[in-house]
Amino acid sequence: MFTTHLVAYTTATEQGIARVGTDHTAPTLDEMTAEIPGLITGFDLGREPQYTLTYENRNGTVEKVIGAAGVERVGRVLMNLADRGTVWNIECFDEQGLEVTFNFAVFCC
Repeated sequence: MFTTHLVAYTTATEQGIARVGTDHTAPTLDEMTAEIPGLITGFDLGREPQYTLTYENRNGTVEKVIGAAGVERVGRVLMNLADRGTVWNIECFDEQGLEVTFNFAVFCC
């Protein structure tokens, strides 16, 4: 199963955390170097957390399971649609089922 992992990395000019996709239990060196040009060191921090984003529209309830970057990206679209009254009841839950909608900047006005 394809999953996205967070990888702490260093290159000659920067350090940070990158998202690396893999079919393995942890990203391989080849997968990390493909995503992080100039990789010197990389440490797998584990699978990227997934969130359940739900909202309602005229057709009923919609549910999407996506990562944090996806919540921010889709959230911007949903907030624009909410301003027009075409979606409502936007909520986001973590993997334990806790409501975390306002942990994301896109939902904080």
